[in-house]
Amino acid sequence: MTQPSVDFLFQEAMLRHRQGAIADAVASYTRILRQHPRHVDTLCLLGMAYGQLGQWNDAVDVLRKAVKAAPRHAPAHHLLATAMRDSGNTDQAIKSFNRAITCQSDFVDAYVGLADVLRMLGRTQDVVSVYARLVAAKPASFEAWFKHAAALEAVGRRDQALTSYDRAIALKSDLAEAHANAGNILAALGRHEDAVTRYDRAIAARKDFVEVHINRGNSLRLLGRLEEAAAAYDAAVAIRPTMAQAHFSRGLAAEDCDRFAEAIESFDRAIALNPDVRLQAHALAHRGWAFNAMGDFERAFADVERSLRLAPNDDDALFRTSVIELLHGRWNEAWPKYERRLSLLPEWSSFVAPPCPRWTGEDLAGGTLLLRGEQGLGDRIQFCSFVPHLARRGLRVAVWTDRVLLPLLRTCDGLEVAVSDPATLAHDGDMRWLPMASLPLVLNVTPDTIPAAPRYLQAEPARVQKWREHLGPEGFKIGIAWQGNAKMAMDRTRSIPLREFAPLAELPGIRLVVLQKGAGIEQVADAPFKDRLETFGDDFDADAAFLDTAAVMMHLDLVVTSDTSIAHLAGALGQKVFVALRKIPDWRFLLGRDDSPWYPSMRLFRQAEAGNWRGVFERIAQVVRERTGAAH
Repeated sequence: MTQPSVDFLFQEAMLRHRQGAIADAVASYTRILRQHPRHVDTLCLLGMAYGQLGQWNDAVDVLRKAVKAAPRHAPAHHLLATAMRDSGNTDQAIKSFNRAITCQSDFVDAYVGLADVLRMLGRTQDVVSVYARLVAAKPASFEAWFKHAAALEAVGRRDQALTSYDRAIALKSDLAEAHANAGNILAALGRHEDAVTRYDRAIAARKDFVEVHINRGNSLRLLGRLEEAAAAYDAAVAIRPTMAQAHFSRGLAAEDCDRFAEAIESFDRAIALNPDVRLQAHALAHRGWAFNAMGDFERAFADVERSLRLAPNDDDALFRTSVIELLHGRWNEAWPKYERRLSLLPEWSSFVAPPCPRWTGEDLAGGTLLLRGEQGLGDRIQFCSFVPHLARRGLRVAVWTDRVLLPLLRTCDGLEVAVSDPATLAHDGDMRWLPMASLPLVLNVTPDTIPAAPRYLQAEPARVQKWREHLGPEGFKIGIAWQGNAKMAMDRTRSIPLREFAPLAELPGIRLVVLQKGAGIEQVADAPFKDRLETFGDDFDADAAFLDTAAVMMHLDLVVTSDTSIAHLAGALGQKVFVALRKIPDWRFLLGRDDSPWYPSMRLFRQAEAGNWRGVFERIAQVVRERTGAAH
């Protein structure tokens, strides 16, 4: 009887192997090897089968025979390397993967296996070198360039990673993952416009790429394109309705657009869908924020307290809790949590602290305290209110801030020096530093203990004289400003359309002096009372922030403004200022009071109902009418 051929037995064994009958396949491979002990393909497949059975020693023994039988057989070296890796012998695995590559320089799987081992060992720079070898061996492979890019990205070489992603895309234009990863790099670099373009290309290649819809929404949010961001998150929810992150992101967009009821609904869904503690903690913190904005304070505190129980050390949950506590006057509890802003606000992400210790409140005995300006221009003006108090304690106070604000802040009472580069600050070694907004924590400040000065900034005398001549003595002069920094998320609700100032424009004998500059000034052209508005040219405050504004304020009878830096400037100059506030304002204005603990010259006018500015300005107009005796 004729014996079956080797090829027949080999095909029969492979069929059993493919069907999952691994033990039967092992028996068949073993039978072949009794007759043909150097049959390389059989040795390789037997080694694979032993590996599938978890018999790593047997797998390694068989595959060593395979490479001995065929020293230039790249797949045999690759399989031996894989068995070595899976059995824990990483050093030998690296050697065998390299031998496979030596035998076949374009053997992609061998490069991938080698990179995986090196990554597992934490040798991420060596992973980059492996994929550099691969692209040199296969320059026309989009897969090689993609893997090279991903390795570069993992070690933080973002610009080079972008170049390699572009090489991959040039070879395969619809490579959605490359467009998506390039978008992620651009977003991490703060280039969100470019990131959105890349995300659009990824979505064009793969419409159901849900993670890209979410990342696209994130970049759109940071660009202030809030409605587009909301649409991106809606698309993610439509693609994967059970994805908690999509609902959470959708809630963030609704929150940004002040659609708080909609935000709460999305956070509810995220919480219900995902038991992950961190996501639930974040969703609860944001839901508490939304409840607070709607005036439902009981549920707001319940949510943030539950959030902190789930994640007691989470930066986002702690920061949001602090801001709610600050609004409600719980400052002793809030200030330590408010420090978490330093981990969240973009301005601190790349901050390098000066080469001196952080101040914790100790007596400096004449030493220098360097205050690092942070957040908006109004915040910097506000927290300079502590400088006179610190100077009275015997500290030499320096402020480190943007160049544009230096001339104004240099007029602060008690300030030693203001700089834009701390390296230029001369000191004798006895120096400490502190973020400005950390002063209330160190000084243990409450709403009742703010060391508020009637005035702590000054206008330049020469400019005061210039604007006295320009404005003249006639009329009751009211300076007005209505819009803050449009890039701030909260600006949508704190800024006010210029048309809402109409009740003031209707008063006889009133001069409305426009203090608005930059964004928002375009509203003057369409204001129904534009003929009552006095504006200044483009050179107003052109040389530095607020120098002309401060000088003009010295000749005004009143400033009426939204919650902007203009309000802080007027208060710091000791000028009478009325601030129009949304129903639930920024924390520094607290709740239920018409005065400000920060500025003695400030009076607050709050919305009675969210979104209703008409009532606010009618009350302001009534007060002005009473003060001026203007007829109805």
